[in-house]
Amino acid sequence: MATTNSWDIINDTGEGALVLAVDYSVNGRREAGFRDLSANLGAGVTIWETLAPPVGEETGMTADDYLARWLDEVQASGRPVQAVLGYCASSAFASAIAEGVAAWQPQAPKPVLFDPTPATAWTILHFGFFKVIETLTASLSEVDVIAAQKAGFEAAARNAEDLATFRTEIVEIYRELGDKAFEKLGLKAELGEQLVAWFRGYVGYLIAAGEYTGKFDLTGTTVVCSSALEESPGEVAAEYRFDVDHADLLRDVEVAKAVAEILG
Repeated sequence: MATTNSWDIINDTGEGALVLAVDYSVNGRREAGFRDLSANLGAGVTIWETLAPPVGEETGMTADDYLARWLDEVQASGRPVQAVLGYCASSAFASAIAEGVAAWQPQAPKPVLFDPTPATAWTILHFGFFKVIETLTASLSEVDVIAAQKAGFEAAARNAEDLATFRTEIVEIYRELGDKAFEKLGLKAELGEQLVAWFRGYVGYLIAAGEYTGKFDLTGTTVVCSSALEESPGEVAAEYRFDVDHADLLRDVEVAKAVAEILG
C-alpha cells in the first residue's frame, strides 16, 4: 500500500485510479466523514483523503500552499484520478484539486461536492466554532456557553470582510471559554494550549479554503445535497437531493449508491 504525508489512505486496492476526498476530518465529530462513505462503497474503490498539515505548520499558509502540498504527492504517485470529492467548506479545495489534476492527465477527474458551503465568517461561526464548543458544554455553565455564542456572533458581524481579524478574535473567545472547561476537566495547561492551537489551525484551514470560493467553473460538477442545502452554488452538471441531515450525508446508504453511480 502507498504511504504519503499529506493524504490519509482510507482504502487502496493497490492499483488503478484514485478517488480523492477533501475534508478536515476530526476524531469524534458528529458529522459523518469519507470513511463512512468508503465503508458503504466497498473495498473496490480507492479513496485518499486530504490531511491537514501538523498543527502549527499551517501558520502563514495560503490556499495555494495547501493545494501544492496535496497535488505534489498525487502526481508523484503516477496514478490517474477518477474523481475528487469535497465536503462542506472543503468543497472549494476539491474544485481546485480537480483543476490541478486536469492539468497533467488527459481526462479531467469528476468533481463531486457534498453540501458545498462557502467559507465565510458566518459559516465558520456555525460549522466551526459552534460545533467545537458543543464538545465543551458538559463542563460549562449555560451562561458561559451563551456568552461565548454571543461573542462569536459579534466577532463575525464586526469582521465579515476581514477573516484574518475574525480568526484572531474567535480563537481568543475559544481560548477564554476553553480555559474554564479545561480547568473543570483537570486538563494540564499544555494540553489546553494544544487544543487552542488545533482550533487556530482549523479556522486557518477554513479561511484558506475561502480564498478559492467562487473561483471555479462548476458546470462540470455534480452536487450531492442534504436537506440543509437549499440551493446549489450556481449552474452545475447534476444535482442529487436526499432527505437526510447534513451530519448524516456521508453515511447514508442511498447517498453511497448515488456516488457509486456517479463514479461509474
